[in-house]
Amino acid sequence: MEIEPGPAGTPVTLDPTQQRALDHFQSGLNEALFGRAGSGKSEVLRRMIAAAQSRDSDFQDILDRVRWGRADRSVVDRINATWTAAFDGLVTKLRIKKSAALDINTGQLATIEAPEHRFMAQDVIVQESSGLVDDPYAMLRTLVDLTLSLKLTAAVVLTRKLQGLPAGTRGTVTDIVVKNIVDDDGTRSVKVLSCDFGGCVVCVEPMRFSAYDSRGVEVAFCMQLPLLLGWAITVHRSHGMTLDAVEIDFDVDTWSTSGLIYTALSRVRSFSALRVRGLRPDLIRVSRCAVAYFERQLRENNVDPSDDGRPGVET
Repeated sequence: MEIEPGPAGTPVTLDPTQQRALDHFQSGLNEALFGRAGSGKSEVLRRMIAAAQSRDSDFQDILDRVRWGRADRSVVDRINATWTAAFDGLVTKLRIKKSAALDINTGQLATIEAPEHRFMAQDVIVQESSGLVDDPYAMLRTLVDLTLSLKLTAAVVLTRKLQGLPAGTRGTVTDIVVKNIVDDDGTRSVKVLSCDFGGCVVCVEPMRFSAYDSRGVEVAFCMQLPLLLGWAITVHRSHGMTLDAVEIDFDVDTWSTSGLIYTALSRVRSFSALRVRGLRPDLIRVSRCAVAYFERQLRENNVDPSDDGRPGVET
């Protein structure tokens, strides 16, 4: 199951089988990457391998070396060579700090000569967390911003699946209309938003974003549009997304968390969608728990961890 890369920056359409593989990959990534999977979690690795086959095989090999801490100078040079890549359309910059992404997006939004519309989320506390959640409001802010400012033609990125479009799909705002709705509570004004995602124009409405305690019980939620301004986003926010084109300058941020570089690089499907500079071997950090887990899984599949090969996919 392979995808033929298109022109740089061009959205890639997945068939249902490939999309399911990608979904399985995202659901298992956190568990395996940070070493929290137990000995009975071989299915997590199998899912990740199955999803990897939907990527460009050469690019996937590079990602594997980064993920398993086997990236030498030749691998780093290969990644940095993408800095000269040219793209058609939006290229999303990945940053570590939220303030850095905000500055980029605010600056780009200011260049658009159109009225600014603000979409406000309202936080709702469902129940007291009994100390299991320190700050449900802070948890909600990691999921969605309280205020989202948009203009016509602004670049946006989906943060949730919407009408068959996966999270990470890029688009532009095409229409913002204020309508008056009359209900039992009287008349209220509602902003209706339309976006064009690669020729697919859809109405984007607020979705429910929830915060949970350690028992899995919802303690708070808010309703907000499943969108982010698309010129720049944080690596944290990009987790779980597949972006059409990404730019990463490793010289402008501090990359100190294990697995963070792999998370950033794996937001795209091939080298043709990547633009990188400033990566060094010493920046690539992998937790000992993650390395031990992957090597154990390899040995259980009779693969020498020093080899480039990956375990075969069970059928």
